[in-house]
Amino acid sequence: MAAGRYPLSVERHVMRMVDHLVPGVTAVTPHARYYALHGLIAARVDAEGLAVPAAQTLLRRAEVALAAVSFAHHPHAHDGLPRAHGVDALARHLHSGTVSVAESAVPGTHGYVGNSWGFWGPYAGSELTLGILSPGRMPVPGPLLDRKAVRDGLGDLLELAAEDTLQVDELVSLGDRLCVCVGGEHPDGAWLAKLMCEPHSSAEGGSRSATRRQTIQLLARVVETHPVARFTRDVGHVFAFGDFLTTDAVASGVDAASAWRGVALRNYSVGAWRRLWSWLVERVDGLVSVEELADRFAEELPDMTVAAFLSSLPATQSTTGVPLPAEHALRRAGEALPLTELGVLAANARRSDELTGRVRDAFLGRRGVELGPEWVWRRLEEARPLRLRDVARRLTHDLVARSQRIALSKSRRRADGSLWLPTRLHERGGWLFRTSKEGRGDVGLRLDQLGTVLATCGVLHHHNQHWSVTSGGKALVD
Repeated sequence: MAAGRYPLSVERHVMRMVDHLVPGVTAVTPHARYYALHGLIAARVDAEGLAVPAAQTLLRRAEVALAAVSFAHHPHAHDGLPRAHGVDALARHLHSGTVSVAESAVPGTHGYVGNSWGFWGPYAGSELTLGILSPGRMPVPGPLLDRKAVRDGLGDLLELAAEDTLQVDELVSLGDRLCVCVGGEHPDGAWLAKLMCEPHSSAEGGSRSATRRQTIQLLARVVETHPVARFTRDVGHVFAFGDFLTTDAVASGVDAASAWRGVALRNYSVGAWRRLWSWLVERVDGLVSVEELADRFAEELPDMTVAAFLSSLPATQSTTGVPLPAEHALRRAGEALPLTELGVLAANARRSDELTGRVRDAFLGRRGVELGPEWVWRRLEEARPLRLRDVARRLTHDLVARSQRIALSKSRRRADGSLWLPTRLHERGGWLFRTSKEGRGDVGLRLDQLGTVLATCGVLHHHNQHWSVTSGGKALVD
């Protein structure tokens, strides 16, 4: 069983806010054409009255065909986009030039996917949210599925799915019609682009679709006015810092801008906790006492008071109240990770007293929670006369205790009666040991996935390492 993904449980607020701001797109839905493909499968299953096993086989064979066509079209047409699902698993067959559809579509170690429903699972929730599908134990057409559009755009995939084998060289000519990267040039992409960008009252509810439209308007406006190579890095930076969201003629009129500023800023705190915890767990080599781990943290910090440490941090806002990129400045400074991320936490926490209104509400979320910005700032303010190293020692004890509480709250009894604890760091009688390393990546804001979905349904375009808004996309978001 997995060791658990969120050992300190600091991610919940950001993830909840992102789910609200980007409904219909998740961290595992990067391609528009899978929305359309699953709608196409649902329409075929409905029309022919297929049972579950036949529906599963049809879906998997169609996804194999989509992977094969997209591979044949790669690499010259995939600039800036992720590869089709299953391409890596099918690499041996694809590079050989011949793909057995039946063999590749069998779920398991030798096929393109392990799940009997292929890649429908990651997309299913989004497809329900968008009204492409309706609830059911297999793909069922939803109220906003345009059967003609998905059939006109991707219908030829069903013919490929019925083949015994596919010759990669023969698929090259089909790439301009069926590849994951060209949906925006075909009816299925035009339908999905409109569905993503325009608010509507049915299926998911008008407020959710209106919020998604606002997010897309903001993203498109940043792309129009700034050099954007990577969505989360470049768009996220504009969301978090500077005065663009309040002075730009378009962005200043979008209600969701305040929420995006707050959540983009809060995510720096989440990332700092994840990095710091990962670093601490790496320091556990063999059996290590909590006190020894606390000392290892303290040894990485300068011998100074908390007051001096806080005074050394870069400014977090301008004289006019505009958020400044202090967190970026700290990470660019090249200090050791513990000092850097402690600085990021402190600078980010300072914003608790600087932000106002809806931005502050989105930044803080539930008030006063442990490890939240308010909690950090209160602890640091109270500790101003103390040595920074002593505060780090105390913090180590707090983090270890919190991780064990969270693991225990998620524990499960196995079939053999033993207890499963979802943690990589274990404590026994005051001694710590780890079973593996912790991840330290940031929590996704789904901007990368939203960007590539919009690109593969024709709203955005990638050229010369940068993104732009297409004429069709501009018409939809203006």
